[in-house]
Amino acid sequence: MEALPLLDGAQECVQAGITSSLQSANVRLRRALRNQEQFVSHPRYPLIFDPQTAGGLLASVPADQVDACIAQLKAQGYPHTCKIGRILPQSDALEPIVLI
Repeated sequence: MEALPLLDGAQECVQAGITSSLQSANVRLRRALRNQEQFVSHPRYPLIFDPQTAGGLLASVPADQVDACIAQLKAQGYPHTCKIGRILPQSDALEPIVLI
């Protein structure tokens, strides 16, 4: 959760109760989180459902190319580029997403 880059002021807005009008639609997807109870009180938790940033800035990259991709993006002027997770093989889990 700490690796998640945030826009300036985003956390303060959520703490003040200011969210997007589409936030509630995304929050319904929390049932896919296996360990949400560990993070529900975390100040960044609501931001993983923010429709303005909850996916539009994400990219999946083959594991063996992650470091090179991050280095290249930083060299191109994207200083906040970072790895925030990894994809594991598909399973039968009803709650496939694990927050760390």
